Amino acid sequence: MPAFSDRINLSNAPTRRRILFVKLGSFSHVNEQLLAQLHEKFPHHDVITFDVKDYIKQKPGTMALNTLLEMLRFGPSVILSKSERVAFFFRTAFMFRTLSTAITEIFSKEADDFDFVLQTQAFFNAALPRRPLVIYTDYTVASSLEHELADEPRPWPSKAFLALESALYQRADRILVTAGHVKRTLVSYYGCDPGRIRSIMNGANVDVLRAEPVLERYAAGRILFVGIEWERKGGPTLLAAFEKIAPRFPHATLTILGCAPSVSHPQVRALGQVPRSEVADHFLRSSIFCLPSRIEPSAAASIEAMSFKLPVVATNVGGFPEIVQNGETGILVPPRDPDALADALCTLLDDPARARAMGLAGHERSRLFTWDEVGNRFYAEAKEFTERQLAT
Repeated sequence: MPAFSDRINLSNAPTRRRILFVKLGSFSHVNEQLLAQLHEKFPHHDVITFDVKDYIKQKPGTMALNTLLEMLRFGPSVILSKSERVAFFFRTAFMFRTLSTAITEIFSKEADDFDFVLQTQAFFNAALPRRPLVIYTDYTVASSLEHELADEPRPWPSKAFLALESALYQRADRILVTAGHVKRTLVSYYGCDPGRIRSIMNGANVDVLRAEPVLERYAAGRILFVGIEWERKGGPTLLAAFEKIAPRFPHATLTILGCAPSVSHPQVRALGQVPRSEVADHFLRSSIFCLPSRIEPSAAASIEAMSFKLPVVATNVGGFPEIVQNGETGILVPPRDPDALADALCTLLDDPARARAMGLAGHERSRLFTWDEVGNRFYAEAKEFTERQLAT
């Protein structure tokens, strides 16, 4: 039997506090990185993770009904495209309410055990009674339409969904975003208090290997594209630009990772999705990274490219202008402009020394965008919620 003093210590042992982390799937590997940072920056807390995507998969009837509502709202074409089907599935008011209700029912009874709730993205409301709510997102409906194309209008979610999204932002104690363009829409479109919004950026989602900046690497003319959504990431524009420059640079090649468009050009390879462990090797072997997106929330792939000492050719939309320094770490061009894109690629193919200099400058800049740095910024914004609980 333990001594009385030992029993006193045991009975007075502090209870570990908890953080509730609510996410939707992987979020391009961001959620895994955030979870690791939560464990590292809050070592005295238990992190309880709830994946709404896993939850809804157990509700086939609810999924079927939401698919019908999705098709009625966004048109039958969403069923034909897997990427659009997935993207729009969580943009119905019905799904927003369903997930929000589930979170409340599952966790509200133990709400006081959590110091704060962190949710990524804004497709549900994870708020619990009396608990601070922190949102980390690269997206708002308004930000996705900031660079909308008049000839390719994307359907808006319903007014009911927009009202739910807006109410979520108003409820949040802190909104942490990956880029300033998201903050702009939160203030201008949703009327959020700018004092509750911070841009903490994001980090590279591949394991960075040592990249040798030898001139021969940049002279090889190997252009790399990485993206799952071929159309949104500007793939057709890149292909058109490459066809313009290929006769002038017969040694140049284009490698496409993440998607598998139909291509027949002898200097182009479309490899589709490859294991994440193999992506780093492609960055290492490449000379130029090119991602001419039409809409680009956080531009995380450009951070990864810069980590491997690659110059970045991208568009002046979304998160790119905050990450890629035009003329220093890469070249930014207008979206859907194959001529401007071809000119930018030619500039670097013509001058491997300049491509190398941009790659080295980008590598230095990429140090600002590691997940450890993001975690430090997150901790600085969220620590007051843990301190507040200790004080009560």
